[in-house]
Parts: sequence; structure tokens; C-alpha cells
Amino acid sequence: MLNIISELNGFCTFRSRTLSSRITQGLMIMCDSLLAWGIGALVYVHYVGWRENQYLAYLFIITLFTCFMVVTFYFANLYKVEPAPRPSQQIKKIVAINTSLFIFIIVTLFMLKISANFSRGWLLSWYLIGTLMLCFERAMFYLSLRKYALDGRLTRNAVIFGTGGQAINLMREIEKQDYPWAQVAACFDDRSERIPSAIGGHTIQGDINSLIRYIREHRCEQVLIALPWSAQQRIQEVIRKIRILPVTICLVPEMAGLNYSRYSYENFSGVPVLTVQNKPLLDWDYVVKAIEDRLLALIFLTLLAPLFLGIGIMIKLDSKGPVFFRQKRYGFNNRLIVVNKFRSLYVEQQDDNAEKLVTQNDQRITWVGAFLRRTSLDELPQLINVLKGDMSIVGPRPHALKASAAGKLYDESVSEYAARHKVKPGLTGWAQVNGWRGETDTQEKIIKRVEFDMYYIENWSLYLDFIIILRTPLALLEQKNAY
Repeated sequence: MLNIISELNGFCTFRSRTLSSRITQGLMIMCDSLLAWGIGALVYVHYVGWRENQYLAYLFIITLFTCFMVVTFYFANLYKVEPAPRPSQQIKKIVAINTSLFIFIIVTLFMLKISANFSRGWLLSWYLIGTLMLCFERAMFYLSLRKYALDGRLTRNAVIFGTGGQAINLMREIEKQDYPWAQVAACFDDRSERIPSAIGGHTIQGDINSLIRYIREHRCEQVLIALPWSAQQRIQEVIRKIRILPVTICLVPEMAGLNYSRYSYENFSGVPVLTVQNKPLLDWDYVVKAIEDRLLALIFLTLLAPLFLGIGIMIKLDSKGPVFFRQKRYGFNNRLIVVNKFRSLYVEQQDDNAEKLVTQNDQRITWVGAFLRRTSLDELPQLINVLKGDMSIVGPRPHALKASAAGKLYDESVSEYAARHKVKPGLTGWAQVNGWRGETDTQEKIIKRVEFDMYYIENWSLYLDFIIILRTPLALLEQKNAY
């Protein structure tokens, strides 16, 4: 691994003068694909043996699993290079993703009634050995990248032009980061009579001409211009002079020291604008989330059909009234949706707007309803909402219109409450698997629930969805604060 990266580094240093993150990502994808596919094929040959009438089916499953794995790794940020996630974070994600895909393949083969055509021992061995080897490979890859970055051979070097407040704030922010993948190599300014002798431990090395000579003599990929944006003429003159150099030129924002690291610039009709919030689930994220929701909803509804029938019969035998209870709740973008639930209250005691929250030993709950609510089985019909597109499998839980905490409506208790509706509501969520489910008799409970919901929205990934789905049964078993 070290030799491969060393050779690649040498090529990039002397030819393109930089190690592209896309090249590194491509190398990581190639290694993961070859490793997963190769182990699957080797285990097949060793465990099952090469059979003329079977090998195509096995190779198809191996290739399909490998493709799903690589795509899921990508959306889980496992191919992120600057900075690369730590090995412990990568290993957790790899184990969770491979386990989820392993279960998915087993369920799919079972539903297609072809599971008998494949060796269970082969599939289990491939999963265990492949996951172990991927974790080892990723740890070695990370350590190799970090070693070469700390040695300066994979580091993206930059120089700063300007020594005012922007440059000082920029250097302070850089010093706070444990970030060997990029570093400031030198600082320059053309106002020798009005500038300090050094900033951030870097001696000021001269004016714009000195900067040009420096870049021609040293490896440098980026120039950061730290000048006030109001000084347009001066900035344009600096850019004009250094555009002859083979480097990336960036303007440092004047708010560089105000922790705007999560924001980015983009073009709107040719005009640069600062993006302070991205729309959740853009582009392919939206497509992947939609496919995940429909596919899982269809699988769960098919598998749970007998349970639906059994619960319906129990509700009918327990009390008079319909099997399902339908209630208006807030959905995506604060639009009203009709949510399906198994009826858990006596018909004459139903509360369509949830003006009175259900409490422990509530006399309005039927005998069957108490069991359904305690185990959250009453929420299962919302799989129909997911299939229709009103909800997602994972997302902030939808709340009734008049739901309140300590006598105050939710939107009065939490200022950012409506921000939960930037994505579709979910059957389960990050707040629920972290213990914030059930009764909200205090404002703290709804505040914490919203905090976890906002974390999910801002950090969504396919990996996070898988983690929540896997943790949901364990959260339900605790039966804490749910009645």
C-alpha cells in the first residue's frame, strides 16, 4: 500500500504537482471493489467449488453486492479524502453497512424463493472475511495517507497574500484544526511599511513578485487572497498578476474567523453567493432516499402482512370500531398529511387533534391498544404512508396538530420546531432510538427531541438511516416513556 501511494505521489508531484482527491477516491473505490469481489469469488471457489451450472449466478450476486457496497460507502462519506475519517469511524460504518447489505441480500433471496440455490456457508463466510479485510485495508489506507501527509508529500500547500485581520483570523482557524492534508507554506504582502513582520509563525516573505518567484521554485497548489472584499481594484490587480501561475486562486471571506466552515460559495446566474444553508436531500441524495423508502416499505409490508391481519383481528375482538385510526399531522414543508395507525383508544374517546396527550394508565386506551402503543406496533400502518410518498422510513416523527408539552404547543416550546419539516416525517427517527420517544410532559423532552431531529436532518446519510433502522428494535424493547 505504501509503495503504491509513494509511486502515485511521485507521479503527481512531478507531473501535475498535486495529489488530486478524485484520484485518491478512485484508488480507494478500486481497492474496495477488487477486495470485496475477489474475496467473494475466492470463497466461492474454495467453499462451493467451480460449477458450470452455478458460477454465473454466484458471480452476479458478488457483483451486485459489490456495486451496492461501493455506492453505499460513497454516500456514507467513506471515500472522503480531506480530511479522511478516522479508522474507528470507518470501521463502524463498514460493519454497519455490510451487515445491512448482508441482511438485505438474505431477505431478497428468500422473497424471490431462490435462497436454496445459494450456499449459506459461502454467504456468511464472504460477509465475515470480506468485512474483516475491508476494515484492515481501510485502516492501512488511512495510516498511509496520514503518514505521507505529515511528511509533506501528500499535503496541499497554499500561500497567503495579505496580512490584515482576515489573514490573522484565517491563521487562527487553521491552527485549531488537526489537519495534515493542507498547510500554509508562506505569507506575502506588498505593503511593507504597514504590515507585521510575521503572522501565525510565518515570516512575511515579500511582495507579489516574491510570491510569484516562490511558487515557481516550490510546490504550491493554492493562493489564498486575504484582502478586504471592498478593495476590488487591488484584488483584481493581484489576481491579474498571479493568473500566470498554475495554481488555484481563492478569496478568503471577511468572516473567516466566525466559524463559517459549513458554508460554501456557489454561482447563481454567474454571481457568486454564500450558501448558509443547503436544501436537505438534494439531487442524488433525494433519489437514493426515495428508493430506500419505497423498497423497504414494500419489503416490510410483505413480510408483516400476517402480523397486520392478526393485529386487526385482535382490535376487532377487543372493542367496537374500525381497525385503523387516521389523524392529520404535519408533514414535509409543514403540509398536512393523513397518518395511518392501528386504533388504540375507544372510539368514543378518540382525540383527532391530540389536544390531550396519552399518559400512563390512561383510561381511554383499550387493552390491545396499551400493548400496541407500548411496543409501537400501532405505528406500523404508516408503512402505507411511506409507500404513498407522504413519509419516510427514517425521519423526524410526525406530530399531531395540537400536541403540547407542559401545556404549550410544540412550536411555542421550541423556536426551531418547524425546521423539522424540512424533510419528510419518518416511521422511526434519530430522536426515538436515542430515548426521546413517548410522552412529552415537560418542555425539555420536546426540546431534546427537536435537537436530535435537527442533527439527523443536517447529517443525513444512507449509513445513518441504516444505523437508525438497526437500532429501532432495541429502542422499542426498552419500552421507556412509551404508553
